Amino acid sequence: MNNKILKTYIQIITFFAYLLIIFGLCRIGFIINSGILNSAITGAYGSNSLPVSDIGQTLFAGFRYDGRLAAPAAFIFAALYILFSFIKSAKTPVIMIFTSIISYIIIIASFVNDTYYSIFNDTFNIIMLGVIYDDQSAIFHTALNSDYNALPKIAASVILTAIAVFIYSKIYKKIENIKSSISIKKTVLLGILISYILILAASSTFNLKGGDLSYIVKLPENNFLKKAAPGALHDLDRVYRAYKDIKGESFEKYAGGKTIQQVMQIYFEDEYTNQDNISSVMEQEVLYNGKSNAKHIFLIIMESLSDYHLSEEFINGGGIGSELAALANSKDGLKVPVFIQNGYGTIETMDMMITGLYGTYFPVSEMTGKIPCFDSSTGRIFKDLGYDTNFFYFGSSAWRKIGSYTTSQGFNKSYGMENIHNKQKSTWGIYDNEGFDFILESLDKHHDKPTFNMILSASNHPPYDIDTKKYYNIDTEKIRNFLDTNYPKEKRFQGITPEILTVTEYSIKSAADFIKKTYESYPDSIFFITGDHFDRSYPDPDRKIFTSTSIPLIIYGSGVHKYKLKYTAGSHKDIVPTILNMTAHAGYKFHSFGQSLVTDDINENIDKERIAIGAQSIANGRYIFNGGGKLEYFNNEKENENDINTAKIYWNKKKAGEAISWYIVNKGYNIPK
Repeated sequence: MNNKILKTYIQIITFFAYLLIIFGLCRIGFIINSGILNSAITGAYGSNSLPVSDIGQTLFAGFRYDGRLAAPAAFIFAALYILFSFIKSAKTPVIMIFTSIISYIIIIASFVNDTYYSIFNDTFNIIMLGVIYDDQSAIFHTALNSDYNALPKIAASVILTAIAVFIYSKIYKKIENIKSSISIKKTVLLGILISYILILAASSTFNLKGGDLSYIVKLPENNFLKKAAPGALHDLDRVYRAYKDIKGESFEKYAGGKTIQQVMQIYFEDEYTNQDNISSVMEQEVLYNGKSNAKHIFLIIMESLSDYHLSEEFINGGGIGSELAALANSKDGLKVPVFIQNGYGTIETMDMMITGLYGTYFPVSEMTGKIPCFDSSTGRIFKDLGYDTNFFYFGSSAWRKIGSYTTSQGFNKSYGMENIHNKQKSTWGIYDNEGFDFILESLDKHHDKPTFNMILSASNHPPYDIDTKKYYNIDTEKIRNFLDTNYPKEKRFQGITPEILTVTEYSIKSAADFIKKTYESYPDSIFFITGDHFDRSYPDPDRKIFTSTSIPLIIYGSGVHKYKLKYTAGSHKDIVPTILNMTAHAGYKFHSFGQSLVTDDINENIDKERIAIGAQSIANGRYIFNGGGKLEYFNNEKENENDINTAKIYWNKKKAGEAISWYIVNKGYNIPK
């Protein structure tokens, strides 16, 4: 009997140690691949040299995180081992199946986390919730037909699991053959000791109280290694907990313990005087008649169009972005110098563009049928102004329910790729140029009445399966030379190829061609061109806050020359107020979180201090901030004493805006007394 107990103890401890080793090796693999081989450790989020001491600290911190997962698994192992000891023929198969499942989960999660980092420059985070509601077939096709190497990684995870379980099975069998036994006294003491060790491991502290590891574990200063310490499964757990908070019915929980009145005070400051309706506080008024006289308004949201695409470096070096930049620099164009995104991904940004509300990290489109048409919804506003409101998406209308979502929010018609027949398709939708051709053809048929047209493109997206040569003569070799010269492969961000930037340039040319053709045929048109989010195919791993959260906003067309920029910085939430300021009549009232970015007062100096609020950053004309400890100043800008305090105030405003939007979506506009 004592022999069986001894073997049980040894098997439990061995299994526990085995899991810790698997966790540790996965973390080391992640650090080597993403951190060292792909320069994440020594990039903008890391340091100038390999921080060996920080790596050691990461592994130790990770060991403590891993204990919280390995210990409960060891308790389950113990229960299975003891239970199936009475069914000898089933014990070993059950233990090996359990070990295989746990091992594979750890290993495949690590592989996926590594791939996730190569796309989002972060370990599993709240953006991952979007995958649940995305086009699963398109995601699967993207994974198989891109540089993410999905099939090799799946195969590698299976092989590594098989090797690990094979080694463990050999150790397991050797322990089963042990003939030794121990006394009853030692049995009791050893049992208490093992239980205590597992409980300590589960608490990750040197006491039995446990606690939040975010506060208990000391993490390294290197920003990549901070992310590497918790591990893939802990990151997934954090995403799940965030999902529960977002989906929960408790506003106070979502708002960090604050009431709706407190959050309103933070966001609106003196404008909030205990009103009982949020909509009344959001109400704004157009002060002067718009000078654009545009009959047709186009709000074009380009897939992954980034500010860096229109930089001098990319225009001069790779021949990328020049046509949109030329429109911005013409007499009929404007470009906002600092423009940041209001969404982590496409649907989060589209929530702002469609509803006028901040993203809440849960796609509002999934609640279509349960939510009203919001007062700040873009389609509702322009329909009220007398425009025929159209929404065009070059992908499927079923994606995120965007067809029914947009019509429920005030658009008269919503078009998806299924409405655009006999056109060439990629994984995510029809080719951009053919989608734009369809829109121009539609305008030719219905140009007699004013139209407001919101357009979301689809081509500039992995796996970038676009036959660009069929439409444009893009110099891929020039792009290749640009990348090889400025971003050598050994220093380039993982998976960035000339072919990716060729598709980007194709998408830009498609939009520019459409704008030029439409403006020539319909000079009473105005265009607002932006991106949905930063293009994660930026070739430099040294990704500054501005680079990774900025997109362009170009204004081009009828009457634009009568305006100048009022503010240096803006975000997606400011687009609709800007359009209204340029096109609507004086006295028109609307609801918005944003502000107009233009003025017709040529004597008004541009305001560099006004702070724009985005999803991942806040910025003005001098600096940008992402909620961390430091501000990132733009070229030659000097630090002011109160900058960091002001930035933190606006970061809290960002959170307050998200909380107010959550309240509107889930509770409505009324504030209880």
